[in-house]
Amino acid sequence: MHRILLTLLCSVMLFCCGIDRSYAQENVHKIAGLAAPKEGMIRLRWSPSSYIAWEIGNKYGYTVERFTISENGVLVSHPKPVMLTRQPLKPYLLERMEALAEKDDRIAIMAELIYGEGAKKVTPEEGIGSFLENQNINDWRMGMALLNADLSVTAAQSAALYLEDTDVKKGERYAYRIAPARQPQNLTIDTAYIVTSLEETFLLAKPQELAIVCADSTATLGWVTTYSCSMYSAYVIERAVDGKNFKPVSALPVIPTAPDKNGFSYYQDSLPDNDNRYTYRIKGISPFGEYGPYSQTVEGMGVPAVADRPVMDTIIVADNKKITLQWTLPGKLSQQLSQLIITRADNSRGPFTPVGTLKGNALTFTDDKPLTSNYYRIKGITKSGKAIYSFPYFAQLIDSTPPAVPVGLAGKIDSVGIVSLQWTANTEIDLRGYRVFRANSNKEEFVEVTREILARPLFADTVTLHTLTAHVFYKVIAVDKNYNPSEYSPYIMLRRPDTIAPSRPLITKAYRSDSLHAIVLEWINSSSKDVVKYALYSINTKDSTRREAAVWDTAAKRERYVDTALTAGNTYYYELMVYDDAGNHAKEISGDIWFETGKRNAVKNFKGIVNTEKKHIELSWQYNQPEVKQYRIYRAKNDNPFILYTTTDAGIQQWTDNEVFLGNVYKYKITAVMKGDVKAEMSRVVEIKF
Repeated sequence: MHRILLTLLCSVMLFCCGIDRSYAQENVHKIAGLAAPKEGMIRLRWSPSSYIAWEIGNKYGYTVERFTISENGVLVSHPKPVMLTRQPLKPYLLERMEALAEKDDRIAIMAELIYGEGAKKVTPEEGIGSFLENQNINDWRMGMALLNADLSVTAAQSAALYLEDTDVKKGERYAYRIAPARQPQNLTIDTAYIVTSLEETFLLAKPQELAIVCADSTATLGWVTTYSCSMYSAYVIERAVDGKNFKPVSALPVIPTAPDKNGFSYYQDSLPDNDNRYTYRIKGISPFGEYGPYSQTVEGMGVPAVADRPVMDTIIVADNKKITLQWTLPGKLSQQLSQLIITRADNSRGPFTPVGTLKGNALTFTDDKPLTSNYYRIKGITKSGKAIYSFPYFAQLIDSTPPAVPVGLAGKIDSVGIVSLQWTANTEIDLRGYRVFRANSNKEEFVEVTREILARPLFADTVTLHTLTAHVFYKVIAVDKNYNPSEYSPYIMLRRPDTIAPSRPLITKAYRSDSLHAIVLEWINSSSKDVVKYALYSINTKDSTRREAAVWDTAAKRERYVDTALTAGNTYYYELMVYDDAGNHAKEISGDIWFETGKRNAVKNFKGIVNTEKKHIELSWQYNQPEVKQYRIYRAKNDNPFILYTTTDAGIQQWTDNEVFLGNVYKYKITAVMKGDVKAEMSRVVEIKF
């Protein structure tokens, strides 16, 4: 298996080749650690700084201890260690790594670096050169292992360089101690200490100040890495030819050069050609194998190494139909070029498309089908395959033909007066854009509302809604690059949203009618023409209950309403609402009206029974009128007249007559007395023989 994994190692060597960077930057033996809290746990990563420390860790493993040093901002006086590794954390056995390597190439690389053949032993007789070479090989193996761990959490875990602590709480702050399980003789490997908490989020920053410098078929990228060395171990560099579809420039992540005195690191990319403008962006990979956000984008274009370039010196427009180009080839350029490609665009920035291919020593070209506005650029191809370019040169035909009239104009106005217009885009190649015009009537002059020519068939305008003018009108014209205008498009009429409430109606009378046992309302309707509905509401002042009394549309010329759904003794007022076709409304409120008829309905279910056992008469009744003060019971014996016999409180609806004698006929009737001494009608007579 080691021979197979060696191929993977070679590919990693190629991608790291030439990098002036070492994981053992200081000549000390120690362990460096890093923490990254995430989703209820704290992730720990560590790396030995020397080959000896790495070998000791691989052989004896690592121990990780945790100390709780503060709780909710209060320091813990004597933090106690908690051992997170019951047994020293050691790299996976080779058999386990080989099984996992079938699905993860980085674990395969880690297995080769840890368990593969290292540098051979060097005897003193072989000299200092062999010793240094042996040391370099060992340092390289360790450096590659640590880099592999930085790029993959699973690889770091397999090498005993990663641990997740899930037994953590918010509000607590921890100190972690990471040390080799056993110290070598006559040497001390310093312990790593990491202080963190769940609240200290591990945020990844985007690479800063990305810049680009282009040469012949190369692009050199530089960005500041001084402050992100501990944040990122490697980077992914992506390139796009169209500014949108980015692809990595290499199959493996990139390690840039060590920062220079200004803090910049660099990477040089080979460009496929010098013809296109390429866009770059980068993102970092943290020691936990996570990708940071993208940097800003930069653009660049390869610069040919050939010093001379074609020079256009004559442009002839024939009959406003054809354009002839003539140029010179300075120096030895005619001998260096294999062919010339004439390219054309409708603006100086391009894109330029080929319109003719000539021999390398040609000096003239005629464009039989030119555009109205033409920018020509000569592309020379050297015999080595490189491309060089002339500067763009402008040639124009006389254009007096306006573009077509815009069609499909449509739009709408929202509730705050924002107008959104759109129309079908014109298809002319030389189209510059559009101008929009507005008027409050189709019979008045339209005034332009665009401050500049619109590049797209869209426009947003703002109109006032506080006006009596219900509509607004728009037209559009198209303009070509010679500023020839089209005719006006057919106008579009848009209705302003109605935000003005209708005039309120006027209640002229509101009174109680004793003859009708009702409250009568009379009013004058709203004078607004856009009224579509009325609604009348009755409000009881006692408990503020609101009742819809009537709803009608304007087809019914109603100006009077008689309300009989009332309860005597209550006070009412009325709201008369009016609505227009846009949903705006206004209301008129009447004064308070006290409704009182002077009489209440009689007590219901008045009945009596003889209790022979107790020798008395029991009376009962039901009454649900509000504000009852008392009940008055009248009695007559035999043919004697009725007299007020007794009174009961309002909450009692039964009474017992104990003063009765055998052989007599007793008659009863009852009435209720309300607050304000308003009386109910007398009940029916109940007659009982005793």
